[in-house]
Amino acid sequence: MLKRLVQDYILHLKLFSANARYFLGGSFFMGSYMAIYWTMLNLYFKKLGLAEGTIGMINSFGALGTAVMAIPNAMIIDHVRLKRAMIVAAIITAMADICLVLVNNVSLICLFAAIAGAMANLHFVAVSPFFMRNSTPVERTYLYGVNHALDMTAGIFGALIGGYIPRLFEANGLSLLIGYRAAFMVGSAMAFVAAAFYTRIKSPQPIRTGHIDIRNYISSRDWATTLKLCAPNILVGLGAGFTIPFMNLYFSSRFALDSASIGRLFSGAQLFTVVSFLAGPAIAKRLGLVKTITYSQLASIPFFLILAFNYNLLPVAVAFWFRGSLMNMSSPLYNNFAMEKTSPELHASTNSLLALSWNASWMISTFFGGHLIEHYGFVPVMMVTIGLYLMSSGVVYFFFKKYIGIGLASRTIAT
Repeated sequence: MLKRLVQDYILHLKLFSANARYFLGGSFFMGSYMAIYWTMLNLYFKKLGLAEGTIGMINSFGALGTAVMAIPNAMIIDHVRLKRAMIVAAIITAMADICLVLVNNVSLICLFAAIAGAMANLHFVAVSPFFMRNSTPVERTYLYGVNHALDMTAGIFGALIGGYIPRLFEANGLSLLIGYRAAFMVGSAMAFVAAAFYTRIKSPQPIRTGHIDIRNYISSRDWATTLKLCAPNILVGLGAGFTIPFMNLYFSSRFALDSASIGRLFSGAQLFTVVSFLAGPAIAKRLGLVKTITYSQLASIPFFLILAFNYNLLPVAVAFWFRGSLMNMSSPLYNNFAMEKTSPELHASTNSLLALSWNASWMISTFFGGHLIEHYGFVPVMMVTIGLYLMSSGVVYFFFKKYIGIGLASRTIAT
């Protein structure tokens, strides 16, 4: 069974275009960069003396930048070469994050968080249209899965590096804050390496020319389908925003773990997620995209209950790894499904609206989540998250059960 799975993957990997391979190289370094910030940033803010409510507000500003620029970014993607958009996004996001950790004023931190969020969204919006233009239906699901798996693999190294550097500085008598900032500088440097990979991509002309027409974007959509595609993202974004940005604080407060231990814990979660991303396409070939998305989300719920109510580190750590891997398995599959349900000229705008629905929801719940955690702890907000995840799974199946055949194995590869 395992041998057959590996052979299947090798056959699909050989179909990846040169452009796709260059993108995957850049994706590795972008994943490492993002993981360092994701793992350590809230701990850094806590070390600065900021309360959970303020940290939640900063996180919500990052999501605000993403939400505000979601539609404009989609328009930009359609009117410029994709490689240029990805290069600019990687560089400006890294520069904004550097500024974010070099200032102490909360207003400026929020400003740079918003800029970083906006530019990270530009990169994200470019990914699905890029995949649709640089792959065929035969290997496309595997390209989505491998990209996310590679991103998570990079995240393992990023989480380990992000956790190790601050402890190294502290062990040598230096300030832990300086150690955090050094880790962030290393992370931002990786974004510049990613941009270098993107320069190797041969990007065709943009799909649209002339001036940007907002009315055309609005009038040309099948809004009924678009709203159905966005609804699960809204529910997952709301649920995730209440708790996921604060998981490093959860392990720090409930189990008194230091940054290095949290880095190792997060790298373990990344490893489990890599496996889920690689397994996702193979499972979808047998169940279809809709069933795989629905079942993987539902399977994560028992593990979230362990996180909420268990106070022993070992079962909680295992639950953290399995919960994240099962929920994250559905992400690339859902993006693939959304692109299959959308005409090519609307790929960028659909991807952007999906990002907008998720990030706007995340922004709202992150803002309130920090305050709720500060006053009531983690258990109540985790229960709210579980409820929203259950609703999302139900919505996916209810809206799209007639498309359960999408993603099922129907094509063969010549060997």
